[in-house]
Amino acid sequence: MFGRVIFFLSCLMCSVSAYAEQVPGVVIDHRYASTRQYIGSPSIVIAPNGDYVASHDFFGPGASEATSTITRTYISKDRGQTWTQTAEFNESEWGGLFVLKGRVYLMSTSKENGRLVIRTSDDDGHSWSGPHYLTEDAGYCPGPLPFVIHDGRIYHAAEYQNGGPWGEFKAFMMWAPINSDLTKASSWSYSNRLPFPVGDNGFTWLEGNAVIAPDGSVLNILRVQGRQKIAILKLYGATLKLQQFADFPGGSTKFVIHFDSVSKLYWTLSNPALPGEPLAVSEPGSVRNTLAVMSSPDLIHWTPRAIVLHHSDARLYGFHYVDWQFDGSDIIVVSRTAFDDDQGGANSYHNANYLTFHRVKSFRRLGTVRLDGSPFTAAEVVSPQQIDRWSIATTKYAADAPSGAYSQPIGQYGNHATALVTRVKTGEAEQHRDWNDIFVVTAGEASLVSGGHLVDGHLIAPGENRGSSIEGGTVKALQPGSVVHIDAQIPHQLIINSGKSTTYFVVKVKVESAAVR
Repeated sequence: MFGRVIFFLSCLMCSVSAYAEQVPGVVIDHRYASTRQYIGSPSIVIAPNGDYVASHDFFGPGASEATSTITRTYISKDRGQTWTQTAEFNESEWGGLFVLKGRVYLMSTSKENGRLVIRTSDDDGHSWSGPHYLTEDAGYCPGPLPFVIHDGRIYHAAEYQNGGPWGEFKAFMMWAPINSDLTKASSWSYSNRLPFPVGDNGFTWLEGNAVIAPDGSVLNILRVQGRQKIAILKLYGATLKLQQFADFPGGSTKFVIHFDSVSKLYWTLSNPALPGEPLAVSEPGSVRNTLAVMSSPDLIHWTPRAIVLHHSDARLYGFHYVDWQFDGSDIIVVSRTAFDDDQGGANSYHNANYLTFHRVKSFRRLGTVRLDGSPFTAAEVVSPQQIDRWSIATTKYAADAPSGAYSQPIGQYGNHATALVTRVKTGEAEQHRDWNDIFVVTAGEASLVSGGHLVDGHLIAPGENRGSSIEGGTVKALQPGSVVHIDAQIPHQLIINSGKSTTYFVVKVKVESAAVR
């Protein structure tokens, strides 16, 4: 199925020897599902002496995450072929490794939504200090996510949730001077805590990446629960503000972004919910059976470069929560992996039973793929059954959305993108500077008003104008089979009668002047 899938398989014999040979990558640690202890929070760095250092924690009913979570650390002296456990300590959950000035650090929380804690290693990950508490209060949610250095400071992104139901995360950033003592609470400064905005872009954000933008600004790029999107927040002094949401295959699960100074591109590994997966539209965050490499010049437009791991069963198999680093021309990866073992394997894709190591070789030489695994030279065909599933899902989400509309992205292909859209009530009038729109109505009915000019026109983003209605336009009735072409700069608005809806396939084509802007 996947002509461009790249599997990097090398195995370490362990207690599940017969099955370890089948598990993708190198097995670093394993837990049977019967223990009800699941492997979480994988992290990896390259120590100052060149060894690889990895860590993970345990979660689940058999773990102690509500009181004092256990973390383990490991070292590989042979570039990931074999691994040795070096430490185990408690009061450490959701830990992320980083290296600064010849020292290895692990920042975590003391327990689930606990206090911020940092530990240090002065011998390349062999031994660790005790916990240094950075906060007196609890409610912090850090993770194995990037620490970036910029203008003499080290930055990290995290979330805060103290009580309430899962999902009420407030995004924030923290930073310290690189020459300060990072184990002291007084060295660290914090931004405001920003709640997720009410709207139709998912229902929460979490697991943010500290990233330096092309213009040198400090960003926090977060996973968006329920949508294959990212939220991009920008730090203004000590104030964090939402900039925009952007489409991002795999944006509903945890990902890590790093900038490569050689290719001048941003790179990530993510879990895209591929077309055809049963939960790809309704619950994309629950589809983690595919691991893809992507790159971007600007953090907005992402190009899939390779599918490196995939299993056909998304219910019981997963390669997710990966952390990774550049290692010369390669990318080294640790994964929270749900796979087979000699007691029946993981009990779900989520409850991983392995920590595995992988290597993506010569990543800068990777080509481009579509996220069904076929190269760009091959045609992409979406089945009628998938369109039907998407139509059901978009209708449901449109009814729940304040805007009365929901768009399911299908693909992005250079200068054009495709999507399936359902609208259940009249929305704002629109005018696009940079995009031509082509509609094919697949269900329902609507009236299209186009031409004339926007009433109460206002700019919502560069090249994007909205208005309350259109004055002086032409009205056309739309029904299944109607084909519509709207040039850039033409105001247009879909009018939906009460109790009615319309679903349409849309192709958005960037105009030539915008493509080279």
